[in-house]
Amino acid sequence: MANLLKVSVLSLLALLVLSTQAEAIALNRCAKLVRDAAGRETVVNVCKTCITVNLERRRPGQNIGTPNLRQFIIPNGSRQPLPFRGPGITRITSEDACPGALGN
Repeated sequence: MANLLKVSVLSLLALLVLSTQAEAIALNRCAKLVRDAAGRETVVNVCKTCITVNLERRRPGQNIGTPNLRQFIIPNGSRQPLPFRGPGITRITSEDACPGALGN
């Protein structure tokens, strides 16, 4: 009985320690998706380096497996208005450094 109590207490302590160390990782550090009053979307690069941003656009009534995928190269500190019009949801799927910024 004492062994079971020790194991229970130790596993509870381990669970508490591991859960306090879990942190959310920011996926999009440089690219921000903003919407103006008219509903038009723009991707803003807030970092001091050039980035390549991949976007996914889903429209209502569209099949689940067929999103519209686009890739944009956005220089440092600039904005890129998006060509999407009408209802739908746009999300940033990935963000990488520009090919030239890596020293290639």
